[in-house]
Amino acid sequence: MKKNNPPTIREIARLVGVSANTVSRALNNKPDVSPETKNNIIKTAQFLNYTPNAIARALVQRTTRTIGMVMSDISDPFFGEMVKDAEVFFRSRGYNLILCNTQENFDQEKHSIETLINKRVDGILLTPVGKSGENTQEILKNRIPTVLLGRHFDKPIAPSITSDDERGGYLATRHLLELGHQEILFINVSHHISSARDRFCGYQKALKEFGLDYNESLQIHTSFDLEDAYQKTKEFFSQTRKATAVIVFCDILAISVMKAIIDVGLSIPQDISIVGFDNIKIGSLLPISLTTIDPNKKKMIETASELLLEFIQSDNVKVGNISIEPTLTIRSSTLSSF
Repeated sequence: MKKNNPPTIREIARLVGVSANTVSRALNNKPDVSPETKNNIIKTAQFLNYTPNAIARALVQRTTRTIGMVMSDISDPFFGEMVKDAEVFFRSRGYNLILCNTQENFDQEKHSIETLINKRVDGILLTPVGKSGENTQEILKNRIPTVLLGRHFDKPIAPSITSDDERGGYLATRHLLELGHQEILFINVSHHISSARDRFCGYQKALKEFGLDYNESLQIHTSFDLEDAYQKTKEFFSQTRKATAVIVFCDILAISVMKAIIDVGLSIPQDISIVGFDNIKIGSLLPISLTTIDPNKKKMIETASELLLEFIQSDNVKVGNISIEPTLTIRSSTLSSF
């Protein structure tokens, strides 16, 4: 069977009776092509179902109309929800989205970034792994507009959009303190991640404001692995009942922590109150709905996406962090200790 080859500019030129250069100029809306000729060329192209070669068009226009999005863990609904919002935003503006998942791994992040550089994406939204910024520097060397999302570096090297995580940590802790809790366990991830450091600072700030000293024994470090968070929580509450409340770095880990607390025979919120971060949708649907800090994900992704487009179009964006105000969403997982 003879294979049907896609139509070309030369074929359109032959049918219309003009040069290939004239067809190219008409399809790219260039001047010096008469309206009648341009109309004939467009009608012929539509009749043949002509589609411009994406690679050739990218070479000519120096744009691929693609955005790279590098997320740290898309299995976490927090990042999944942001990816969905980003895809809707960029698609409505004529861009395709290429998604990379680093799984909180530095080498995987490096590979993802190299892939996007080779694909000549127009810009990158990045949730960085670690705090060195080494991989991000590689993007900037290639002069690809980049906006950091959800995390920032202590020494800014690119624009970043985050929730005000220190404020979020403060709000979560103050809520529990106002309910009468004084022994508040903080289950956190690595302080290499800016949001972990900032939320912990907010926790300490609230304790100090209420006249309480920080107790190092009331902090657990876990990985992003649900089983790790479960086992460390179970071990803590099996050995001691010093804490009456828990703050967990993110909602998806908080769900694992809740199961561990229940499995050691304690009740939520009667024995232990718990607060998470991120306000993922499933948190409101649990049998014991989760009190959480809402980082305003939609505002974050909208702000980051608009900033990236501005960066692509003007290359005149200030380096620094823009923080979005979080709010406390109170549900049934917290209760007064009085």
